[in-house]
Amino acid sequence: MEILVRVGNSKVNFERDKNLSGLSFFKTKGKAEYFVEPESSEMLIEALEKAYKMNLSTSLLGSGTHVIISDEGIEGLLISMKKMKGITIKGNLITAASGESLDGIINTAIEHNLVGLEELGGIPGTIAAALKVNASANGKNLSDYHFYSDYMTKDGKIHRRPDYIDLFGHQTSPISDDEIVLSVTLRLEPSKRTAEARLKKEKFVELMFIPPTANFIGQVFKDPEGMSAKDIIKACHLDKDFGYNAEFSSFQSNCIFASMNASSNDVISLISDVRDEVEKLTGIRLRLSVSLLGKFHAKLEY
Repeated sequence: MEILVRVGNSKVNFERDKNLSGLSFFKTKGKAEYFVEPESSEMLIEALEKAYKMNLSTSLLGSGTHVIISDEGIEGLLISMKKMKGITIKGNLITAASGESLDGIINTAIEHNLVGLEELGGIPGTIAAALKVNASANGKNLSDYHFYSDYMTKDGKIHRRPDYIDLFGHQTSPISDDEIVLSVTLRLEPSKRTAEARLKKEKFVELMFIPPTANFIGQVFKDPEGMSAKDIIKACHLDKDFGYNAEFSSFQSNCIFASMNASSNDVISLISDVRDEVEKLTGIRLRLSVSLLGKFHAKLEY
């Protein structure tokens, strides 16, 4: 069912009881009470205004590559940022709207003789999600190239965060859950060696191999400082059957494969059990990297 909402002189479509299956790598059976996909900051402001007037809580969803959505659904308004598109280049600066994929931005940069992001090739998801977790791979962090980012607070005001690299940390950023990233501007290096950059990027894509399955979740836990969550889990031999319809991968130890009939609570319970086992065996309390949307039986602090 779709309801038509008028805000000011414009119309914003809220979809009621939106089926969320297929909107994340791990397919949920739940629904969003209300759902909208704005295509501009103006539409986003209108959606937030209407949500405020309807007294609805709001949640954000990007490309769904790094999120677990509850099978019990999401109350309030779920805002999908996938249609916020656009890339512009000015000199050695590349500005991408929040819905653009990190991998696509790297390709566009290379096409325009800008390099530096190749080590991040193959990381799934949008630039907004990559910024929020300060995506890192092969010794490089997205914050190494961050020039500024524009974001919106839930009161509809737009702000600009300049290049304060000291505010970024290992897999962390100053972007809070209440801040909606609109665009990210990166400062890259001009180069004519684009063929070499493209080959370099493809090498890292192969290393970041993502299995061709929808029921796959990667990088479940953040890396502890100076350590690898993947290596810690592998050393604890936790790629075993915990009694759920999901298991940690023996190949990529910080990733989960789930069967088609797995519930989101199966996955959350598995994550909780593995974190408890790691802490018991090593004394290390792993921090959650994936985002959770909706209500879950098991409680997982970040």
